[in-house]
Amino acid sequence: MNKSEKTCFFFEEKYINLTLADSEEVFIASILTCSFDFSFSVLTCAGNFLIVVAIAKSEHLRSPSFILLGCLAATDLFVGFVCQPISAARKIAELRENVTAFCTLKMLHFVSGWITSGISLFTLAAVSVDRVLCLILHLRYKAIVTVPRTWIATSVLWMFFIAFVVVRFWMSNVWDLIVMAVMFLVFLVITTSTIKIFQIVRRHQRQIWVHHVRANTAANTAANTVNVLKCKKSAVTVLYIYGLFLIVYLPFFVELIIDVFIGYTRTVKIAYYYAVTFIFINSCLNPFVYCWRIREIRRAVKNILTRR
Repeated sequence: MNKSEKTCFFFEEKYINLTLADSEEVFIASILTCSFDFSFSVLTCAGNFLIVVAIAKSEHLRSPSFILLGCLAATDLFVGFVCQPISAARKIAELRENVTAFCTLKMLHFVSGWITSGISLFTLAAVSVDRVLCLILHLRYKAIVTVPRTWIATSVLWMFFIAFVVVRFWMSNVWDLIVMAVMFLVFLVITTSTIKIFQIVRRHQRQIWVHHVRANTAANTAANTVNVLKCKKSAVTVLYIYGLFLIVYLPFFVELIIDVFIGYTRTVKIAYYYAVTFIFINSCLNPFVYCWRIREIRRAVKNILTRR
């Protein structure tokens, strides 16, 4: 293809150079990742659809914490329903050297992929901050962190990231650096919140033990202990989800750094294919973590499957 045929919206020429696909390694990577994308798309849709329906149908799950988890599941559902099929179709169009289809699908893949990834990261950060507020605010938590405010926060989050992704087309030179900085800050917030949660839980457990020994307030101690243990369990759940995010996003983060400082080579292209597919697979795994770690969601999903 000549140079004029390489014009593809706002993307730099290096990202639409189809000659990078002219190798056995890229062909194998494309076929493998396409297979993974199509296969896990079905599982991702099924698993996250169950989680969304379970939270929507269960009145006792309509709290700020579960709404945030529901938003995370809805984002993962969008990944399985839109992002993974588009990703696979884009690679097929590239292998067939269909420039028009490739450019259109690349645009859709870029926008949908970055929006869902960004919202997932920020929602996970919101979940971890929510758990910190639950422990710090105590009785004031329900008055401050309400369901309407949670919906407003998630709506603002969606609008912010849609605008952020669109802005990329007018600031392409520095956008990757901004993304790396934002990702680092989000991971820092989640890490700090998780550490803070365990510090507060340990302090509360010591205080409860001291009060139990001195005042022998068995009933109050039992209630406080249950509350602290619930917060600790939810914090551990966030930690598991966060751990999955770290595992799947680390290869992509490394690939992004190499792309910025070294360039978009054939090797980087292959690494990008596998890294993005790895991120998408995470959306399939999250529902299993929810059902494993959260009893209320497990029961709600079981009720749906048994039609109770």
